[in-house]
Amino acid sequence: MNDNGRDNFTIEIDDVLRPIVPDFIKSRNDDCMLIRQLLNEENYAEIRLLGHRMKGTGGSYGFDAISEIGEMIETAALAADRETIRGQLQLLEDYLKQVSVVYV
Repeated sequence: MNDNGRDNFTIEIDDVLRPIVPDFIKSRNDDCMLIRQLLNEENYAEIRLLGHRMKGTGGSYGFDAISEIGEMIETAALAADRETIRGQLQLLEDYLKQVSVVYV
């Protein structure tokens, strides 16, 4: 599995993951909506948990950028850093809109 970086948003993922990757991406889109809601509620504990989950699962599915963003969200939530969370959330949303998966 290879993440070719955030610049071109094209990643290679093992074909064996083909059946579950669409659900993984949908779940991350759902996380974006939930994080926005939690941010409005200033629920940094739940935001931290979501960031931690993304950090742990992104690389497992071949999405290293999602792991990196998740780590930043987790760290920012620990500090109740609203602006960093917003910025990372925007990066995640952009990534999810533009990512192209090539199964190998």
